[in-house]
Amino acid sequence: MRVTAVLFDLGGTLFGYEAYSQRARATDDALARLGLPPDDAAVREALRQASRQVEQEYAARRSFLHRDLFRDRIVRTAGLLGVSVGPEVLTRFHEEHLRDILDHLTPKTDAGGTLDGLRARGLYTAVVSNADDDFLQPLLQRHGFEARLDHWTSSEEAASCKPDARIYELALAKARRTAAETLFVGDSPQHDVAGAHAAGMRTVLIGEPGATPPLTHGLEAPVAADFEVRTLPEILAIVDRLNDRR
Repeated sequence: MRVTAVLFDLGGTLFGYEAYSQRARATDDALARLGLPPDDAAVREALRQASRQVEQEYAARRSFLHRDLFRDRIVRTAGLLGVSVGPEVLTRFHEEHLRDILDHLTPKTDAGGTLDGLRARGLYTAVVSNADDDFLQPLLQRHGFEARLDHWTSSEEAASCKPDARIYELALAKARRTAAETLFVGDSPQHDVAGAHAAGMRTVLIGEPGATPPLTHGLEAPVAADFEVRTLPEILAIVDRLNDRR
């Protein structure tokens, strides 16, 4: 069947993590306000352990808010070091972390051109992201992506996080497309590929050098993607091939 719609994950797919990883300061600043120097080896180890524990717990849930996950990382890290966290620290952390996301999670250089190429071919395009509403649309708006997309669906809106089925069902309902005519592009084999495959879509796995998709530590990929690419423009060639475009 011809492809008439392409759905994209956001982080690690259309947007890259590199600048965010290098420049985000909210976590370190919150730890410092708790008297936990972020450069201290014991603090870094506690943060590593807490992050792994919290991510494993959240990965098992069908739905969650990322603001809760990020908050629990701070609380768990401090707890491992015998420090309690007051509400004022968490409120300030949330505000600063949201600002970090909006300022430093940025589009890949070829993202806009790829979306434009798909739309020029008459395809429906949308984002389906494990994201909270307070940063998904603002990110898309800040970088001019609203005009390049027909819709977007957050896990908060769907009350469902990939690979849970509900978020894919909602995205397909918005698109008014069947799964068979929809291509899903994402960087997480465990979430994007597995969930889209279970929903009946064809899938594209895109790799980001040096990056590990969130909430995937220790999880095996249950299925292989139909296609693997390194850059977003390669998706145009895949669509052309599937649609017999000469």
